[in-house]
Amino acid sequence: MTNAAAQPEPDHRILYLRALDPEGDLPLRPADLEPVRAALAAAGRTGDSAPGRAADPKELTAAARAWAAAAAEPFARALAGPDNGPAVRCVLLNCAPLALSAGAWLQWLSSSGNAETPLALRVLTLYAADVGVGYAEADRGSDYSRLLHRHRVEEPLARIRLAANERVESFSFRLPAMLLALSRLPGAFLPELLGADLCLRSVGLLPPLAALGPEVLDRDEALALDLGAARGEPAATALELSTAAARQYLAENGPAGAERLRRGFHWALGELRRWCETLAEETRLSRHPDYEVWRLICTRARQAAVYHARYKLAGRPLGAWFADPGAGPGPFLDALAASPLIRPGRPDASPLLRGLIGPKGPMFRIFTPAEIAVLRRWIAALPTDGSPVADGGTPAPEDRRALHRAQGSWYLHRERPVPVPAAPDAAPLPRIGVRAAYRALLSRTDTPGLRRYAYDYARRWLARSRYGLDRAPQQLPALWQGANGLREWLDQAHDRHGSEFAERSVPLPDRADLVDSTVQLAPLIMIDGGWLQGFTDYRLASSRCGQLLFRTYWDELGNGEWELNHPKIYRDLIATMGVELPPTGSAAFAEWPGFREESFALPVYWLSISRFPQRFQPEILGLNLAMELSGVGGSYRSARAGLKHHGFSTQFVDLHNTIDNVATGHSAWAADAIDSYLADLPGVVGPQQEAAVWERVRAGYRSLNPPEGTVPDLYAALNVTLKNPN
Repeated sequence: MTNAAAQPEPDHRILYLRALDPEGDLPLRPADLEPVRAALAAAGRTGDSAPGRAADPKELTAAARAWAAAAAEPFARALAGPDNGPAVRCVLLNCAPLALSAGAWLQWLSSSGNAETPLALRVLTLYAADVGVGYAEADRGSDYSRLLHRHRVEEPLARIRLAANERVESFSFRLPAMLLALSRLPGAFLPELLGADLCLRSVGLLPPLAALGPEVLDRDEALALDLGAARGEPAATALELSTAAARQYLAENGPAGAERLRRGFHWALGELRRWCETLAEETRLSRHPDYEVWRLICTRARQAAVYHARYKLAGRPLGAWFADPGAGPGPFLDALAASPLIRPGRPDASPLLRGLIGPKGPMFRIFTPAEIAVLRRWIAALPTDGSPVADGGTPAPEDRRALHRAQGSWYLHRERPVPVPAAPDAAPLPRIGVRAAYRALLSRTDTPGLRRYAYDYARRWLARSRYGLDRAPQQLPALWQGANGLREWLDQAHDRHGSEFAERSVPLPDRADLVDSTVQLAPLIMIDGGWLQGFTDYRLASSRCGQLLFRTYWDELGNGEWELNHPKIYRDLIATMGVELPPTGSAAFAEWPGFREESFALPVYWLSISRFPQRFQPEILGLNLAMELSGVGGSYRSARAGLKHHGFSTQFVDLHNTIDNVATGHSAWAADAIDSYLADLPGVVGPQQEAAVWERVRAGYRSLNPPEGTVPDLYAALNVTLKNPN
């Protein structure tokens, strides 16, 4: 492993954006992760993380907490005293990349392949608390966004706006970008992520935030942003949940796993230390008299150089000054302060503010009100007698040199990176069978070929679902009524299920048929909720629509309780039938000879469409409603009768007949999710586009049970071939 310092640094702003995209075309290249691998290796060779030491979570936590307490002190000094607005702003903005994605490094650690394992359930319990399961915009990131909004700091801070913000230093993206990058490859970096998470939970409130006074960060806000604190249900703290996950992993993986978990912990602690040391110096400098105005000049220099070639400043064209901000603040600011544009100590008398940027001046509206305030403060602080900094006047030379060094980390327009275009989709995988596809899709780890396979499979399935849709019985209505939503239709569908169950006499299956049908459903039921796993995406899981889907996914897996985990309950049922299945995520499960090929067709569709929670969101919404409503009041009751008749447990069907109910259960949540999604559309699309989206929801609903046969297959093949695949 090469030394971390020898590895080229990726652009962490771009990496941050790419790793947050749940549908990026394999957003990570090997080169992106080489510095991370090297840093992890270095952490494994140094200090308390050296091989042979025990990975005791209690000991690790104590070390991180001690460091965090000491790390807050430099920030407290930098923030002390009056006129600390620039320093507060510096802290709030530079904590944003990590705080706005707090917990997102866990978003891909659960998958359909591990959904019944105790470790995955422990991690998902922690993540569910991070995103505020059951409520919209209740995630940790939204709490931080509200803090920024309260202080009117760079609002709104959408992800793309955040990455392009000149006031957020590039070094502040390093740790969150690398954490998110690792999270996209959970199979390769699970123990390191668990170690890093334990570190962050141990630190709790980030040291820069911990140093803020109560007038900036009140007690409730501080508690909400504390990564180790309790958050809603369950009552356990996030640190306790993270510790439980770490202990579970250690119990399952022995010394080799312990070394990797410890390495991840110390890597994260080292990155936090590096970030805090750099940010503390930047925060201190933000109190410098020239700091804000020099940042303003640097960020506007590229545009300003074009328009100021004729005006002379200290005998030099002003455009030439703007073209060379790398020379540092001293000569430029001294020349500006001595120019006719400025009256030191008297902003209202300065021609720059009085005339040039006024309503009748040639620079009207060039500066925002906040930037004008920066200029006013700088001019007001300028001494009228050239006295040294000790007397409150011109900054000392060493301070100017420190400011000059600091600007090397500033993100200027001329340094803005151009995102590297995604590589074209790789050729589809060879025509593999559904068993091999099922096995590959159980993992969250992607390759371009696998994503292409999943996309094509989902599109073909959906195209078949659209065949004869308007003539198909018992489908969603042709039009969505925004005034009433879907609740009335839902009640009618439930009434129909009840009537059909009461009117028809379904013969009880014989024991062999019952066992066979139960076993053949295993590839589907063992990934219960799998069609929604894409909604563990941090942003989607807390959105108005997506929070209902994540809540459903969380419920299908037992809300973190292994005994209530649906795949586990179903596995227990099959075991009582005398059938022992291999672990779901293993190759042996997909290859098990007791399954028929057709038993994998629908599960592969679920796993394929789940990889595109944004692109296929309308279809997933429809599929979710169809799935949750399918058995309520009817087929679950029929299945219960058969199971009970042969002496098998009815827990699985009983559970679903209650939690999927149309009043307060999954069916109701599914209908509400569709209504929420469509209700938000009119602001961005017209009636025609709204109707097209509704048709996609209807196709998704039918996709649970699409038409079969030569004609639907031909229809699907032609539609997929003729339409633009994107």
